[in-house]
Amino acid sequence: MNQWSIGWIVAFAAGCMVIVGAPFASLPAANVAWAQADEEEEEEEEGLGRALVTTEFTGDRAALPPSGRSGPPNRAYVSNEKSDTITVIDIATDEVVTTLHVGRRPRGIGISPDGSRLYVATSNEDAIEVIDLATYRFIGRMPGGSDPEAFAIHPDGKRLFLSNEDTATATVIDVTTGEVIKVIPVGIEPEGVGISPDGKWVYITNESTHSIDVIDAASLEVVDTFLVSIRPRVVKFSPDSKLAYISTELGGMLHVIDTATRKEVARISLKEAKEKPVGVAVAPDGKRVYVGLGGGNAVKVIDTATWKVIKTIPVGKRVWGIAITGDGKKVYTSDGVSSTVSVIDTEKLEMIKQIPSPGMPWGVVISN
Repeated sequence: MNQWSIGWIVAFAAGCMVIVGAPFASLPAANVAWAQADEEEEEEEEGLGRALVTTEFTGDRAALPPSGRSGPPNRAYVSNEKSDTITVIDIATDEVVTTLHVGRRPRGIGISPDGSRLYVATSNEDAIEVIDLATYRFIGRMPGGSDPEAFAIHPDGKRLFLSNEDTATATVIDVTTGEVIKVIPVGIEPEGVGISPDGKWVYITNESTHSIDVIDAASLEVVDTFLVSIRPRVVKFSPDSKLAYISTELGGMLHVIDTATRKEVARISLKEAKEKPVGVAVAPDGKRVYVGLGGGNAVKVIDTATWKVIKTIPVGKRVWGIAITGDGKKVYTSDGVSSTVSVIDTEKLEMIKQIPSPGMPWGVVISN
């Protein structure tokens, strides 16, 4: 038995026994089987063990640094992993304005703080594509390590942190040069990446070790690791950086973590039937958290004053990514199986429109 196998078994056993009071055995067998089948379907095309495709920057290096020339305001950008496209939606009218063609299997998606660059993780090309939002011109591809998926952009606009699931690493990229700054070992099957708004902390969710690695954004070192419930997926922060919100897909939870002490403040149960919490969006005023429920085909709304679920809102099928507008008035979800983007009115707390986004939409990000 190799060192990797031993490490996995130890981590899995630890996760089963001491996951913040939520043992694996307590999860209904039917839900475990269903979730594992869905996981196998999701990973079927990821090509584990394949050779790296993009290993160095290609494109217009001089145009890489964020320019300060922001693109059109009031736009939602949705990555469609089966059609290799980005759907561009005008959030003022909720109409599709154009479709951008990108590399193979786009998933993670993000916008530079100055609004001038769109970054897209094209997983089957091991790359992060860079698009000028003022012109929608393709600038180039940065190496993203093996099978890049989720990522987050540092508030300084100079660095991008991403997860590499099949190599148990997090990669840090200098987006001004297109070069890898550092590759950081983390837990097994890293998935979500979140950066606190104050820029101090990077949280990586590790699916198989049921853990969160905390990276100091200055030193680029892992400074802490803590457990949550089973299969953590996404992490977002409160606007003041004091709280981290972590969804756990099989644990069916939203964990609320104090970023100063890294202790749990609250744990909200979200699991019903086939609901599997994935995407998380935090209201600009911090008063609500919205959680996409995957195969539950709905979004749960949580009041942060009481830590209670105040509404469950039906949306499209297999809601994955979720984003909220800068004014907090609308939430957008990417619904993979129904190939739609659902629009939620946050005052009415109801879905007001579904927008076609062909090709299994995965991620969504908004430029206000």
